[in-house]
Amino acid sequence: MKDHTHIKLALKSEKGSLSSFFPLLQKGFTVKTQAGCSIKNLLCEQFGVDANYYEDRIQTIFLDGKPVDDAETAIVKDGSAVALSAAMPGLVGSTFRRGGALAAFRNGITYRERDEISGMDGAEMVTVKLFNLLVGELGPVFLKEGIWVKKQDAERVLKDLFDMLLSSVELLEKDGREMSSEQFAAWDWSEEPGDVLLSVMI
Repeated sequence: MKDHTHIKLALKSEKGSLSSFFPLLQKGFTVKTQAGCSIKNLLCEQFGVDANYYEDRIQTIFLDGKPVDDAETAIVKDGSAVALSAAMPGLVGSTFRRGGALAAFRNGITYRERDEISGMDGAEMVTVKLFNLLVGELGPVFLKEGIWVKKQDAERVLKDLFDMLLSSVELLEKDGREMSSEQFAAWDWSEEPGDVLLSVMI
């Protein structure tokens, strides 16, 4: 029996449609990544985030709940959670900004890689959360490659927003087979496994 469902959407335009997926991007989604890679490698090498964008725009990074200063040495492991944010306002934003002048004030909680990394082969599943401006800017990057979400979360977003999404959808596929709008509307989600690989191309 298959262990996941793959839903692929091709949308005509980003306007008015991408925001439909913001709840999934903020709540947290899972991506498959190379074992033992750094956060910067995950973003720039595996998902193609521009290096200048990474340096200038992604100002705050948390790995497993701890602020990160050096994303080149912060290693994601199977089951890790990475939270990404643009610059946050005020003292809190200044304190948690990676490499910022106030980083010393959080020295006791800053992430540091202490474990020796062994076994660099294979793949791992990492949870990613996007906040503020990065939801709209990085969301399409992850959605294009495909994000893993719980069945109930995918069902909630796609069913609740079906009428609005339908006007923007050029292609709708389930497990490699094209579906009509009528088939999608009548789809019984209860028969599907617990995970959904959602790909959205704009």
